[in-house]
Amino acid sequence: MDKIAATIRPSIKSNVRRFCKRILQPFFMPQKDYGKKVYFHSLKKPIKEQYVFYEAFAGLGILDNPRAIFKALLKDSFFKDFVHVWAVDDLERAEPNTKEFSSLANVVIVKRGSSRYYEYLATCQYLIANTTFGYFFEKRPQQVYINTWHGVPTKYMGYEHTAERVENARGPARHFLSADYLLSSNRFMTDIMYRRSYKLDELFEGTLLEIGTPRMDCLTAPDKKYVYEKLNRLGLQTDKKIILYAPTWKGSLYDRLDYDVKELKQLIYQFADSVNQQEYRIYLRVHYFLYRILAAEPGLRDFLIPFTIDTNELLSVVDVLISDYSSIFFDYLATGKPMIFYVPDLEQYETGRGLYVPVDSLPGLVSSEKDVICQTLSLVTKAPKDYLKTYQKRYQTMLSWCTYNEDGNSCRRLIDIVFKKMSMPEEDVALREDLSEFYLRQYRRTETGIYAFEGFRQNKTRALICFNTRVNQESSYHELLEYLESIDFEKKDVTLLVTSFKDEKNKQFFNHLPAEVRILVWYALPFVTSQTKNFFRHEVRRTLGTMQFDEVKVIGGVTKYWAEFVNALPR
Repeated sequence: MDKIAATIRPSIKSNVRRFCKRILQPFFMPQKDYGKKVYFHSLKKPIKEQYVFYEAFAGLGILDNPRAIFKALLKDSFFKDFVHVWAVDDLERAEPNTKEFSSLANVVIVKRGSSRYYEYLATCQYLIANTTFGYFFEKRPQQVYINTWHGVPTKYMGYEHTAERVENARGPARHFLSADYLLSSNRFMTDIMYRRSYKLDELFEGTLLEIGTPRMDCLTAPDKKYVYEKLNRLGLQTDKKIILYAPTWKGSLYDRLDYDVKELKQLIYQFADSVNQQEYRIYLRVHYFLYRILAAEPGLRDFLIPFTIDTNELLSVVDVLISDYSSIFFDYLATGKPMIFYVPDLEQYETGRGLYVPVDSLPGLVSSEKDVICQTLSLVTKAPKDYLKTYQKRYQTMLSWCTYNEDGNSCRRLIDIVFKKMSMPEEDVALREDLSEFYLRQYRRTETGIYAFEGFRQNKTRALICFNTRVNQESSYHELLEYLESIDFEKKDVTLLVTSFKDEKNKQFFNHLPAEVRILVWYALPFVTSQTKNFFRHEVRRTLGTMQFDEVKVIGGVTKYWAEFVNALPR
């Protein structure tokens, strides 16, 4: 640790840069920062009751778990007076996805990042997201925040991500900790992702609902005609059986891709040549960032499934799935159809990032060789039942512990537990509580293992360390290391709140702190130039929500207001 601390040196240049930015910012404020200012001021406006705000994949479209919940609420006459607001990043590109609902009087579609977007996010009573809203987000006490996430983990993630430990975890961890409800498909997802990867034990005070995955409802009761019609409208042929190649995201955070487009094109052609093309048609489903690149490739355009088609609705008409470490295979288990796993970078994943699911337990052939995959694909299309029989034991084992809650009623359970309780008139407080208890009690007792519980283990002393990286004094880093070395992590839960994370040396330092330390990052709002007492009172709420700590330690010249306000705010 001393060696790590020695790499941190004061940076006069960075301090001067921050000072200049503070002076000039009010005069040269970018539109995205102005929007955050709108959000900040909208937090004072009244809450819009019976308004539901949805966002999927940072505004990609009406997709995934939020889409499934949205459609279920639309069908339920109990919620006929609800207004549904969808955030969409590129309105024109997403139009094939949104036009199905855009004419409905109670559906509002707003451009992500616009003033209306920030106003709705700050004032809608219900918030539903499958990722995160951004560092500026603050959940108001009157809002109900449901984070659904977007898949069962297969690769190391969160604080266990080997290459990007803090970068990968900081945003989701803060959002999970501020959520009223977290959704989980099964016990594996609960324990591995929420409790372990994102370190929610000891600090999460919301309710985790292990009630299955809303987006899976359309797989257990598929409307294939509806999906085929959507594909046909986009010019995609559905006259043959469909093979879908859906590789996982490869690359670092955001849009730093790690794909060889030429190699991918060649691979798709090899897959297509391996099967009877009079009977089967192959399609490619990739991450949105990669889709934008491949859509310009003439040789791949005809194979691509646009992101405007919801993945799980698509899976309902797929006959064979080729994937790798993507969580898509967990969902596809429900179809009972063949899967093949092409893993050309298996060694890199096993020795580098790491996998939660051993490859020898995957329900299908696993290979890093293209020729083997092509040969297997040929056999599968000729005798799918024989292939499934070969991997039946793996299939049933994984099905039993990964999808036991996927019975087509996940949306109904969520609506019953969350929305119907909240929609009771205020004067029927007792009835609302009885309804809540009824549903939670009912779902705890079902034989399928569906359950809900409030809070994770909370047996340790909670400690918060507020650490000022902007001072960047070597003595402060040594003080932090000495303090951490003195802690018995069996008895104390430690959250480290740092004030900056952009400097590469800081990243190296924090990524090598003890694995038990939960690291959150405070990012100052870009339009604030005066850091008053009232400012910090608000920032504590924005950064830490309703989290409470038994002790607060300040290192590196952090203002005393952090320690003063952490446990002083009304809950």
